[in-house]
Amino acid sequence: MGSRHLPCVPRYFFDTRDGATFIEDDEGQEMLDLESVREEATRSLAELARDVLPGSLRRVLTVEVRQGKWPLMKLCLTFEAILLTKAA
Repeated sequence: MGSRHLPCVPRYFFDTRDGATFIEDDEGQEMLDLESVREEATRSLAELARDVLPGSLRRVLTVEVRQGKWPLMKLCLTFEAILLTKAA
């Protein structure tokens, strides 16, 4: 009886940057396609923004996706609060 081989599902790592602060993802997630990877990176960036933007005047947030040690995708969000007029 032959053995079945399951297809290898790639593991992607979602590292984050908040300005100069870098957090490396050492667990990663198995995902079947790049659309799923992009959606997860987008969710991760939105969650990071929700956690750190309140009270901020300027922030640059990034999710850097890699497969193993090879860079694959980078999502970046730049936030800046600009006062257009002085309060009375």
